[in-house]
Amino acid sequence: MSNQNATLCHVHDWLTVPGGAEEVLRHMLQVAPGDVLAAQYNPDKFPWLQEVKVRNHWISNLPWSKSKHYLYSPFLADVYREMSCRKYETVVCNSHSFAHGVKVNPNSVFYCYYHTVARSIWLPEIDGRAGSGWIRKQLVNYIKKRDLQAAAHPTYLVANSNTTKQRVEKFYRRPVDEVIYPPVDTEKFSSVQRVSEDEGYLIWGRQIAYKRTDLAIEAAKRLKFKLNIVGTGPMMDEYKVLAQGYPNIIFHGRLADQDLMSLMGRSRAFLFPAYEDFGIVVVEALAAGLPVLAYQAGGGAESVTPEVGEWIHEQTVDALCDAIARFEQRSFDPNAAIARASLFSIPRFHQEFKLSLERAIERGPVRHSI
Repeated sequence: MSNQNATLCHVHDWLTVPGGAEEVLRHMLQVAPGDVLAAQYNPDKFPWLQEVKVRNHWISNLPWSKSKHYLYSPFLADVYREMSCRKYETVVCNSHSFAHGVKVNPNSVFYCYYHTVARSIWLPEIDGRAGSGWIRKQLVNYIKKRDLQAAAHPTYLVANSNTTKQRVEKFYRRPVDEVIYPPVDTEKFSSVQRVSEDEGYLIWGRQIAYKRTDLAIEAAKRLKFKLNIVGTGPMMDEYKVLAQGYPNIIFHGRLADQDLMSLMGRSRAFLFPAYEDFGIVVVEALAAGLPVLAYQAGGGAESVTPEVGEWIHEQTVDALCDAIARFEQRSFDPNAAIARASLFSIPRFHQEFKLSLERAIERGPVRHSI
């Protein structure tokens, strides 16, 4: 079914696994309805797109493209160069990889909301998934050139955090017009009833290497605290081996919202050792009244304050254990955490995104560089 606004198209990196970026797309569509374009698309995972016209690339029909989309990452910079949005007056790109390389009419407004630069090629010290070796290095250099060419296309740049803003301006040499924090369903998580702290520490999210769940596991092994790990991802088997023989470390896989919120209501604190671009899960934890122990860099450092948590000064087991020791000597007010989380609510995002897109359309197809 075609959308009511055929002059606007939303471009997304891939639509195979629901996550934070996909939630941003869902809310953008509520504010500015339009068609959707994504290289890979698994409609079974996104029932809320049933009434939306979604176009995808033929790569979406290849083996494992819908279940293991990351296998095709090396090709996506070129894939998006083949995909066209030239018939649309306004293009809204929701980018954390290579979607900003899509073809757009030179006279169109090309609004790009950056979740991050492609971390695996620009920030290998944080995200090492591109690997090493001579052949991989040549491939990364090729993709970087393609990515820089793509980064010249948007006419209006928005970042999901100040951390992302700094990265975009550093690597793409383009000025970011605005920072708009992602929408977080703070109202849903504020309904969590804090009944005890019997379940100890909690960590949840996609289990991939740069999220650094390994640090939480090693800290739990050393300090013997109870650690609940929620979520799935390519690192799960490795993490289970790492935690083998420690019954205080419990893997839950993916939980339904009600089960997760029940666990949150019985947890002591949320651990976030990742160097993340924003970190929606941090705000969800705060909205539930949970204090957060967050790495003192990246998006976590923007949402967490000393009033509602503790800093992890380095991405090491020692630093995490030190943060836990400091945390155990303090007390926290759940209402302060809930109040902090309210600054990142859904209504706030809807209003800011609407006004931002209006400003981009008013400015027109003008491109600025640093």
